[in-house]
Amino acid sequence: MTMGLSEVSTSSLERIRDALRSANLRAPLARSNLIAFGVRAQLDALLAVLEGHPQGAVLSLLDAVLAERAALARPAPELVWTGPEGGHAAARDTAVVLRELFESARQRVILGGYSFLNAKSVLAPLHRVMRDHGVVAYFFVQIDQLEHAVADADDYGRAALQGFLRDNWPFGAPYPNLYCDRRALVAGPPWSSLHAKCVAVDGQRAFVSSANFTTRAQDRNIEAGVLLHDATFATQLERQWLSLVEDGLVLRGQDGNHSAD
Repeated sequence: MTMGLSEVSTSSLERIRDALRSANLRAPLARSNLIAFGVRAQLDALLAVLEGHPQGAVLSLLDAVLAERAALARPAPELVWTGPEGGHAAARDTAVVLRELFESARQRVILGGYSFLNAKSVLAPLHRVMRDHGVVAYFFVQIDQLEHAVADADDYGRAALQGFLRDNWPFGAPYPNLYCDRRALVAGPPWSSLHAKCVAVDGQRAFVSSANFTTRAQDRNIEAGVLLHDATFATQLERQWLSLVEDGLVLRGQDGNHSAD
């Protein structure tokens, strides 16, 4: 039924949909009211699909067509790779993708990571956009789980997160907001790890990878990941992490506005 609309431009469909929503145009649509509204191009294609249908049906159809076009216009997922490549390889380099993601951020970066050994060169581009563009960063990181109970488990967690900053954030202010899994503050088994390696930027782009935030994982290991230019997925990934904060499932350590000292 929608095949005829393939001849109609997206801008025309959007104009008709918006006019129907604002009551500047009313269904059922007919040649006369479309011409009166100023639509003269592609009239036959429009009427073949939309003529005679009630308002709600026309709006639902237009919304579906426009949503499908938007999905098709979205850039395809990109394979991201660290390591040797064969002659037919078409993947992007992990270190380059991560640097470009950080450099493109203008609002927020959500990062989940397991290992950050020798991470200065990996994280330096993120610090620059935090400093120069006011980007806010949220890090969800692994800390060693308690083997024995301590007097104040939260103090242990905050100290461990400060140690993360000392080891991995030599740049000074501004600092990322740091979080760790509260289950790491419970002594003994069952053991758990924050093993995710992913980044979401501005609710628009997301990167999920096997690669840790280490120079070895970025440059020498064999690692595979995917870069998604998909606002729906990126927003879902952001919300998944931030819901842990809202529900008290992670411990907050370093405040993003103060030093670790």
